[in-house]
Amino acid sequence: MSTALQNDRVDLATIPSVIPNQIGHLDAYASDSRTFSKVDPATGRPLCQVARSTAADVQRAVEAARSAQPAWAALTPVKRGDILRQIAMLMREHRAAIADLVARETGKSRKDALGETDAAIEMGFFVAGEGRRFYGQTTTSAVPNKSAMVIRQPLGVAGLIIAANTPIANVAWKAFPALLCGNAAVLKASEDTPLSAWAFGLLAREAGIPDGVYTTLHGFGDEAGAPLVEHPDVAVVSFTGSCDVGRWIAQTAGKRLAKTCLELGGKNPLIVCDDADLQNAVTWTIGSAFSNAGQRCAAGSRILVFDAVYDQFKQMLAEAVGRLKVGTADTDDFGPVINEEQMNNMLGSVARAKAAGAAILTGGERLTGDRYGGGFFVAPTIIEHAGSNDEISRTEQIGRAHV
Repeated sequence: MSTALQNDRVDLATIPSVIPNQIGHLDAYASDSRTFSKVDPATGRPLCQVARSTAADVQRAVEAARSAQPAWAALTPVKRGDILRQIAMLMREHRAAIADLVARETGKSRKDALGETDAAIEMGFFVAGEGRRFYGQTTTSAVPNKSAMVIRQPLGVAGLIIAANTPIANVAWKAFPALLCGNAAVLKASEDTPLSAWAFGLLAREAGIPDGVYTTLHGFGDEAGAPLVEHPDVAVVSFTGSCDVGRWIAQTAGKRLAKTCLELGGKNPLIVCDDADLQNAVTWTIGSAFSNAGQRCAAGSRILVFDAVYDQFKQMLAEAVGRLKVGTADTDDFGPVINEEQMNNMLGSVARAKAAGAAILTGGERLTGDRYGGGFFVAPTIIEHAGSNDEISRTEQIGRAHV
């Protein structure tokens, strides 16, 4: 079932009971009317229902995008940039409302949600400006009286698949460049963060994005994300997520020679040398490992410390971690992880590290009690003596550091 946008102005303060897909200028439920429940990670309670898309919905979205893309590509980059700038201006106008949605769906503080929203807005303005310097290249030719020229051309339909850690920024980082380059875009939002993607779609409509050029789909990876990657008319896939899924996307898209842009997880070391300012090292270790509840692909989750300063640094780090405050307030250092499965995976990996001989210096458990209710809060955790070949040393473990 589809409905046209009725209001002259968007209302981001009222969350629909069911977050719909946005296929062009129409709101649409999933073709089979199924939904799934979006749970508030700070409370563990349902926040809203969300359209649960399937391959049929992907097919509809890609067909609309493919039909609309040639006319969008025929516009000058300057004109496309003007429309994208209008999206950014509307985002700035609705800055507070967008941040409220980000905070509600992620559990992060409103302060952090505002910072993320501002980053998304700035991305919009930056990319819009690129429409006025859409440079190509020229060079000499081996043939007399001729030159060679490289110009930028759109690929067609772009499939965009995002993660939940910084939801509105993730939308902006993918949607704005794809659209400026003249592609039509189909964005598969993270099932854990449908609200910010829904808000961006509404503002894109109001800004004048042509019908069919930008689509938001909701659903699970295997039911909606995979059909988007596999669709023969999707010319480029941009994905943020795990290495395992990234490998599958590269293989699947590569069979039809579609282009890919893959931003995958990491297991990043932070090295503390024997001549380091240890207090500064502690500050940056905590910022790298624990900000955004550690849900960052660039989180410094392995801390490598020179022997000469090991004991002193370990004590300083443990004391500083013990002072961290977990919760959703602006005065807290970080909030919950995004869902119960993620929380259980994290706690399970800590338990397996301990069973393999590692020592848990602090944390390693779920935070409970009146302040945390049924939310997915994990205590900041430091693990010592993990082996270099252990799972926790080789696999991205969101939310903690180990020494």
